[in-house]
Amino acid sequence: MNIQILDSWLRTYLETNATPRELANTMSLSGPSFERVDKMGNDSVYDIEVTTNRVDSMSVYGIAREALAILPQYGFKAAISPLKLAVEPSSKKSLPLTLKNDPKLCARLMGVVVENIKNWESPSWLKKRLEASGMRSLNSVVDITNYVMLEVGHPSHAFDYDLIKDHTIQVRESKKGERIVSLEDIQYVLPGGDVVFSTAEGEIFDLPGIIGTKNSVVNKNTKRVLFFLDSVDPKKIRRSSMALGIRTIAATLNEKGVDPELAKTALLRGLYLFEEICGATPMSKIYDEYSDPYRGKSISLEKEFVDKRLGISIKKETITRLLSALEFSPQWKGDSLSVGIPSFRSHDIDIPEDIVEEVARIYGYQNLPNVLMEGALPVPVFDTRFRFESNLRSTLRALGGTEILTSSLVSKNMAGKGALNLKNPLGADTEYLRVEMEPSLVSAATQNASWDTPFHLFEIANVYLPRKNALPEEVLTLAGIFSGYEYRDAKGVLEELIVNQRINHPVKLTQVGECFYYEYKISTLEENQKPPTYVPIPKYPPQVEDITLILNGKTAIGEILTALSTPKLVTMVSLLDIYENAYTFRIHYQHPEKTLSDSEVKEIREKLLASLIKDFKIKVK
Repeated sequence: MNIQILDSWLRTYLETNATPRELANTMSLSGPSFERVDKMGNDSVYDIEVTTNRVDSMSVYGIAREALAILPQYGFKAAISPLKLAVEPSSKKSLPLTLKNDPKLCARLMGVVVENIKNWESPSWLKKRLEASGMRSLNSVVDITNYVMLEVGHPSHAFDYDLIKDHTIQVRESKKGERIVSLEDIQYVLPGGDVVFSTAEGEIFDLPGIIGTKNSVVNKNTKRVLFFLDSVDPKKIRRSSMALGIRTIAATLNEKGVDPELAKTALLRGLYLFEEICGATPMSKIYDEYSDPYRGKSISLEKEFVDKRLGISIKKETITRLLSALEFSPQWKGDSLSVGIPSFRSHDIDIPEDIVEEVARIYGYQNLPNVLMEGALPVPVFDTRFRFESNLRSTLRALGGTEILTSSLVSKNMAGKGALNLKNPLGADTEYLRVEMEPSLVSAATQNASWDTPFHLFEIANVYLPRKNALPEEVLTLAGIFSGYEYRDAKGVLEELIVNQRINHPVKLTQVGECFYYEYKISTLEENQKPPTYVPIPKYPPQVEDITLILNGKTAIGEILTALSTPKLVTMVSLLDIYENAYTFRIHYQHPEKTLSDSEVKEIREKLLASLIKDFKIKVK
């Protein structure tokens, strides 16, 4: 996931003497990858790629925290300033809120009610920061929720407190067919099993962690706002988001498992901004449903384990300093190390190797010595299916074919009978999973026909065959199409493929317009592949003759080729030329233990021709 943040925003919390370019280059060596640094007036905008497992770094403060650990390793000064948070409201505040949570669906719920909201235009500094991060400024209330998400890393939401009936939030799973209407007036039909917020009467007013709904949205007449944060099960967020086709920044963050311990910091930061920007006044205590707080976890390992993995001995004091800079809690007992993991890293730090990785990246991979591997090289294990596919591709390319890649998602008119349709397609042309390759190959051939030169396109890809009460069967298939080829030329290419790969399978071509099409299951070809056999190189030369035969129109060339190949001393037969009904064949006669004489070849030829004349009524020219 990529995030964009202003340099000036980052430096609100990160105090450093590194320039924007130095900051970007240094961070990319040991932390998130700073892919771009663009000028924006007197400021700079960072485009930062953060790996999926590091949701804790997908925020301004998260990047500042990483920089605090990394920059000093490269000689730069670094210090971090705390977030400005509101004072926690008194528990004597009176406005009620009832939370009915299911901990299996939502790990934590937090909210606070504020009133006297002035929902006006946001200040220019806040709008500038949002817009630099790719978010449009709407109004101060919505902007603050987005700002908190980008700055702290925990999505939040604002409800009109007075639109929530009975001031009750019930966390439950949706029933199939229930509907919601988004803030953009788009109606969604829920597939069932989605985590929703509803009133005591069952009316849904939010799809938490993904999008808000129109029936609880803050508007210009709103006087009291419920500022709310939730930690919904990431798997359910992902499932609902993909099923409904809703890909918001909040959903992208939540599906990666935002730290529930971060909720209170985010809430107090948002409350501070509501007070400063909107003139809001807290009118309730902080409501908090959190049944299973983080109890901490630790990982134990030996110093020898660290040294062996890194190929270098790092002092215990250095390891302690590097881990402490990341807010880990290292404790030594002799050469045994126990590392306490902070809550925001509990999802991606699980094994001793993870600790070694953290030490290595902050220490600097470039500072580790280059050491050649020791011991015997492992014997490579080749996947026979992969090798078989690779050989098919190489042979077809050598025979003049061009490999193409087409999408497995196709339109309705290309899908084929019984094709499965997607619940949430990207568009009409990607609505179905194909059950055959022909429409895709024909479409590709049509697009290339304007070149007016012969071509052979092929592809190895899956088709998806429906199965009752199960996921579709994925069948790996080889398919190809010839355009501008004569039938015998196209057939010859496939015959050469079959012979080259020792496959005992007939060649089949289907005419599609002026093209010839073929399709095979890879598994069928592989099952019929004969193992390679050793054939000694002949010691004696062959006798080669060309014979022209006059055939009637009903005689199949394949039958003649088979008949000509019958004698044991005939080692090769090929068709050289065709003129009307006259066919010229080249025959190789060869004995493994001697050179054949002309008389011996003549005897074989005469018996062979006599048999052909009798069986096929041919004439010898």
